[in-house]
Order: sequence, then C-alpha cells, then structure tokens
Amino acid sequence: MLRIGERIFGAGVVHVAAYATTPHDPLVTTERLLRDANLQGVEGAWALDADGMAALRDSFAWSGVDAVMVVGGVMRRKGIDPSADDPATRAAAVAELKTLVETAAGLGCRMMLLCSGPDTAPEERAAAIDRLAGVLEELCAHAVAVRPHDPLWLTFEHFDRELDQKRLLGPTVEATALVKRVRRTHANIGLTLDLSHIVQLGEDIAGAVAAAREVTIHAHVANCGLDRAVPATFGDSHCRFGAPGGAVGVDDVVTFLDALVRNGYGTRTLPTSLPLISIEMKTPEGETPELAIAGGLRMLHRAAAIADAALRRP
Repeated sequence: MLRIGERIFGAGVVHVAAYATTPHDPLVTTERLLRDANLQGVEGAWALDADGMAALRDSFAWSGVDAVMVVGGVMRRKGIDPSADDPATRAAAVAELKTLVETAAGLGCRMMLLCSGPDTAPEERAAAIDRLAGVLEELCAHAVAVRPHDPLWLTFEHFDRELDQKRLLGPTVEATALVKRVRRTHANIGLTLDLSHIVQLGEDIAGAVAAAREVTIHAHVANCGLDRAVPATFGDSHCRFGAPGGAVGVDDVVTFLDALVRNGYGTRTLPTSLPLISIEMKTPEGETPELAIAGGLRMLHRAAAIADAALRRP
C-alpha cells in the first residue's frame, strides 16, 4: 500500500502486461502476486477453463486483492470496434464485450478495463463517439443485469491518437466528456488515467489529471517512448523505467501522484476497496517478469515517498 499525504492507495500490478511475452501458467503466476501482502490489485486478461476460473475466483476472494479484467488487448487482437459505423460489425463487438463482462463478473472482478476502437477521419469522430457512448451504456446496463447485487464497473482507458495506438479516444478532455455523458444514466463507469498515455498525447500531466478529476476511478503508472530512433521503447511500449528512449522518469511519476492526491482521487465513489495505482510493465527480452514487476513497484514506491514528503513539508 501507498501513503501520500493523508490518503492511502493500493498498489497494483498489470499481470497481463508483465507476462505478455513469457510462457507461463496464468493461475500460478497470478497466485504468486496474490501472496504479496503489499499488493491490493492485480489486473489480467484471464481466459482459463471453468475449473481454473473457479480456482482463481477463490484465490482472489481469499487473498483480499481486487481483480481487474483488462480487455483492451483482446479488443485490438480481435478487431473489436465498439464505435464501428457498420451496424453488423458493431453488434458483433457488443456481443463479444458482453461475454467479457460476464466472464469478469463471474470471476469477481471489481472493474473491466476497455478502450475505444481505432481513430477515424476527423469529420467522422463525433458520430463515432456517439456510437461508442451508446455501446458503453448498453454494457453498463448488462453489467448490472449480470451481477445486480454488486455490479461490475467499466473503466474506460484512453490512448494516443497520432503516435502509436491511434485510438478514437484520444484526448483526456474528450474521454472525460464521454464518461460523464454515460454517467448521466449509468453510475458504474469511470476513467482509467494512464501516465504514459498522457505523455504520449503530449498533455500536461497535472492538467490532464485535473481535467479528469470527477471521473477517475483507476490509475496506471507506466513508461513509454517518444523517439522513433529508439524502436525498442517507442510508443506505448510499457518499457522498463530507465530504459534507453524512455520518456517517463521519477519526476513525472511524482507529478502524477501529487496531482491525483490534490484532485481528490479516492475521495469519490470507487468499485475497489482502495483507490488503485497499478504499474504496467512489459518484460524486456532476456529479463524476467518478476524483475520487471519489482523494478516498476520500486519506482512507484520511491515516487510515492517523494510525493508524500512534499505534501507534508510545512
């Protein structure tokens, strides 16, 4: 856990990123993280058989760790586009996403993280965002129907539009407006703020956090690259902190954490037991996921200590 000023936050790990390129047993590697008493959240894209999912559900329940289902990678791999212009394509996307909602709810997840589809022509964006809003409303309603006593929340993550991922959303102000729009009729949705995506969007870190303050329910700390001359770390690479070409350093993480605290992250209704701040690291070739995770968590704890000291300074 992390203490920053007068607030307590839960440290989390994005399991699906750390083990993305490493052969592993997802049940074993997830349970290894659940045994770490310093972690409050684990985020993954689990797709096990019925027995495996039941065992994983029990492990999360027994450990007291919050589970977050991450489906952005699945959406990109399968071409799931919730803002598609073609009605049949959009209907297929809704069906796939509803199945993922059911899987996440059955696992006991607190949230399901999803994103928009690919960007479109500038003059078509408004209509695409309208279609996306309609799909998110439908998914929120489905999440309530699937688990009415304790509904799964959707958390929407926005990406760059021009650098690497090139998603429809997009700028923090626009993503915030989308979530606020859906919240008019559905309470179980919020925004994931990812530090590396703010950097890739070319936005001011503190300004982006302030813009999203009313809808932020989840935060990611990650690195990225802005220099095309360093392809290993360019774009939404989730590279190790300190890697050549990496654009996010400890000062950026401190600024992000300080802004989260100052803008009330964790003071509004959340689906998780504590406001989560998760590290999202991919494992470089030749390294191990465990060391990648450890390095990311050390950066997070170091930055949290610096931010905490600054907030307590008279």
